[in-house]
Amino acid sequence: MKRQLELVALGLAFTGWLAAVLTRCVALWKVSGTVDNVTATLPAYWDGVWLEWDHWDLAHDGSLHCSFYRSLMSLSGSFRTWRAIIEAAIGAGGFAAVIGGAGLIWFPGRGQIKVFSGAFFIVAGILMLVPTAWTCHHTSQPLEGAVPLSRTWGPAMYLGWISFSLMLVGGVFLITRWSSAGGQVEEPGTGRTPDQEASHPLSTINRTTFTHSQYGRRSEPI
Repeated sequence: MKRQLELVALGLAFTGWLAAVLTRCVALWKVSGTVDNVTATLPAYWDGVWLEWDHWDLAHDGSLHCSFYRSLMSLSGSFRTWRAIIEAAIGAGGFAAVIGGAGLIWFPGRGQIKVFSGAFFIVAGILMLVPTAWTCHHTSQPLEGAVPLSRTWGPAMYLGWISFSLMLVGGVFLITRWSSAGGQVEEPGTGRTPDQEASHPLSTINRTTFTHSQYGRRSEPI
C-alpha cells in the first residue's frame, strides 16, 4: 500500500512536470483588437508575439498589420525573465523525476531519495508559480497604443496553475510520507522494519523463551 501511494505521488508530480513543459510551448495570452471594424486575435507566447500576417491583412493594404504592430509595442511584460524561470522549473522538475524514478526502482528502501526528489518537485512548483502569478497580474493591466487591445488568458496560464498544484502536492506527499514513517528502513531480505520485526509473533515467542530460560538459570540452587 505504501509503495502504491508513493507511485501515485510521483505520478502526480511527474504529470505536473509534463504540464510545465506544455506551458512553455503554448500561448500565454490571446491579444485582440479592432481596426476599421475588423477584429483580429493573435497569440502571445513566452518568446514574444508570433505574427501570421496573411490572416490579419484582410484589406490587403497593410493597415491592419501596422496598427497591430504599433499597438504590440506596448505589450508589457518581462518575457525573458518569465521564460528563464519556466525553463528553470522544467529543469528542476525533470531532475526530480529522474531521481524519484531511480529511487523507486533501484532503491525502494531509501527514504532519503524520496525526500530529495520531493524537495526538488516543490522547488519546481514554486518556480512555476512565480511567472504564472506574475503574468496573471499583467493580464489585468490595460494596453495603450494605436489600437485598443485586450488580453485574455491563453492555455499556458491554465497549465501553469495545474503544473504548480500537481508538483507541489506530489512533492509534499513524498516528503511527509517519509517523515510520518519515522525514517524506518526495512531489514534486508525480510521486507519489514525493525519495529515490525520486533513485534512479529515468532520474535515474541523467541524472546519469551529466552527470558524464561535465563530466569531458570538464575534460579537454580547453588
